[in-house]
Amino acid sequence: MQRYGGWMAAAAGLGGALASGAALSGPLPGDAYDIIEAELIDRRSGTGELWHQEVDRSDADRVGTFGALTTRGTGNWQTTVGLGTEGIEDESANAFLDVEGLWLWRDRHRDGYGLGLAAGADYDISNDQRRDHFLLVPLTVDWGQRTTVHANLGVNHTREADDTDGIWGLGLDWRFTERWDVILQVSGDTESDNDARGAFGVRRSLLDDLVQVDLAYGREMSSGEDDEFYLGVSFDAIRF
Repeated sequence: MQRYGGWMAAAAGLGGALASGAALSGPLPGDAYDIIEAELIDRRSGTGELWHQEVDRSDADRVGTFGALTTRGTGNWQTTVGLGTEGIEDESANAFLDVEGLWLWRDRHRDGYGLGLAAGADYDISNDQRRDHFLLVPLTVDWGQRTTVHANLGVNHTREADDTDGIWGLGLDWRFTERWDVILQVSGDTESDNDARGAFGVRRSLLDDLVQVDLAYGREMSSGEDDEFYLGVSFDAIRF
């Protein structure tokens, strides 16, 4: 699977946990994190995300922006719709649409671990074509009082190449103070030509955890061709 910088050169997210649950990240273009958490946001609520990315590449620097809204009703599932742009700096950018869903049959707070099913699709608005589709199983467990571990295993289909590969990811969230979290992840796929991607993020929670600010860095672990820098804001958007 190819993603733009982090969005175009990796196999999600790991989305770090919000106080009320987790917004849906994942293998599609979007934020800094590739891994999906097996955790939902609060019932009858919506969570917004805004991201900006800059990628330092040897051939041409790239930039991107992304915004998404995750909503949940009264059931054990939630949906995310996101819009973004991506392209070479100072040139015209392509627009894209992401649609993703997450359903849980084991809740981490009730059952001691979270387990579910996630799926999503990516649509290139500028070129009027579907790109990637994924289906995966997310697992989330607590490790001690301050650490949460996430694992993903699934498949991704790239429509342009008509190719399906396995995808995987491992992530860790560590709350080292009441308001600061550290996020680590590694993700990849079964395509032998693609390197695993690593990401490191720091999150600051504000306003009684209603707002989270992320600074993150990502790169392909063996080749190290791109340096990816991210700034993101997540917030409790609506209650209904």
